[in-house]
Amino acid sequence: MSGIDLRAFTPELLERYDRPGPRYTSYPTAPHFTPEFGEAAYREALARAARRTDEPLSLYVHVPFCEHRCTYCGCNVVIAPHRGPEEAYLNAVEAELDLLAEALGDRRTLNQLHWGGGTPTYLTPSQCRRLHRAIVSRFPLAPGAEAAIEVDPCVTSPEHVEALAALGFNRISLGLQDLDPRVQEAVERVQPMALTRGLVTSARRLGFASVNVDLIYGLPYQTEAGFRETVRRVIGELEPDRVACFSYAHVPWIKPHQRRLEGMPMPRGFGKFRIFLAAADEFLRAGYRFVGFDHFARPGDPLAEALDSGGIHRNFMGYTVMPATDQIGVGVTAIGDVGGAYAANLRNLARYERAVAEGRLPVERGIVRTEEDELRGAVIRRIICTLRVEWDWVRERFGVEPLERFAGALEALEPMAADGLVEIRPAGLAVTPTGRFFLRNLCMPFDARLAPPGDRPLYSRTV
Repeated sequence: MSGIDLRAFTPELLERYDRPGPRYTSYPTAPHFTPEFGEAAYREALARAARRTDEPLSLYVHVPFCEHRCTYCGCNVVIAPHRGPEEAYLNAVEAELDLLAEALGDRRTLNQLHWGGGTPTYLTPSQCRRLHRAIVSRFPLAPGAEAAIEVDPCVTSPEHVEALAALGFNRISLGLQDLDPRVQEAVERVQPMALTRGLVTSARRLGFASVNVDLIYGLPYQTEAGFRETVRRVIGELEPDRVACFSYAHVPWIKPHQRRLEGMPMPRGFGKFRIFLAAADEFLRAGYRFVGFDHFARPGDPLAEALDSGGIHRNFMGYTVMPATDQIGVGVTAIGDVGGAYAANLRNLARYERAVAEGRLPVERGIVRTEEDELRGAVIRRIICTLRVEWDWVRERFGVEPLERFAGALEALEPMAADGLVEIRPAGLAVTPTGRFFLRNLCMPFDARLAPPGDRPLYSRTV
């Protein structure tokens, strides 16, 4: 794609598809996780995973602390303006790593390591070294493993970047959101471009192979012209290898602090969608590849190359080229995908620390996937990652007749085909260039667990 034909997108098209829906980081999605999935079920899942001794693992560790809460934030965070609680937390993480290492036996090697938050660089460089040592002493990194970390340039020092590079991190992700000072003040995340540019320069000088920048559209005071200028500056001054341009998810029923934004002018509906179209247009004109959902990658980046080869995968950490049959979640609120089950850790920090201190896996809820879940989840990921589904692939992998099993889904997709979002062919489905902007909608017909709208919404809007 070289630029976007904006004529393909109309207010009427958006009105038909802008509805609440999952982001499909998992299937079944998180609202279907239940407390009936407890420690015993998690141990059984880990035992199943332990038997795959010749396959690498992916590991995510959650560092929940932030000095200050940004008003747009939808993450699971602990606001700690004064240092101190992180030491007890590191003790707890080490205890959980011991429990997981014991449960997984000889299966320890990682091909993907990701630190998220919160703000992982809330930890001092010394504490970063401690956490890294705790992980790799139990779960060593395979040669060529992807080691990624999310950072906030406002609290990340040159010493942090040097320490992370020395530890072997090769991918760094920077939150930026928007460069407009008025928008930054509204969301309480004031971050001058010079600060971000300095961090990117240091990361590249120290050998980081990939720099990712996170942007958000739909924030107060944003305009199409203003956000287009932000994107141009990001491309020209930062030259990121990857960009995630997220839709702001306004979910005040889950994140009450977001109510502080409700008195401000915020782009909505087609106006908000036009902001994303403008951003996508700038990235595509600059040569970036539209990977899917809201992700873009420069030519030559492994993610862009995998788009053509079909080697893209997706897990709770987003798009990746590093496949792993199981992902271990470590830390408060972390979610794992292990042995055919999803396991979500406790959300309360004190309860999490108490559980691991008592030798218990700190799982709070989860779900064991059925054969039907595996089938539908695979098809949904196929749409998200490869932008197509071949019926022969379904038949060979699952031994079912897709035209019969998905008759209802295909009927639901017919209006989307008429709108030019997907092509329904005898051999399968193919997402169109326009349909890439509506991937969540294209996945929803295959979601057999998708509940009808209720009094309390479960998901953010799809567009």
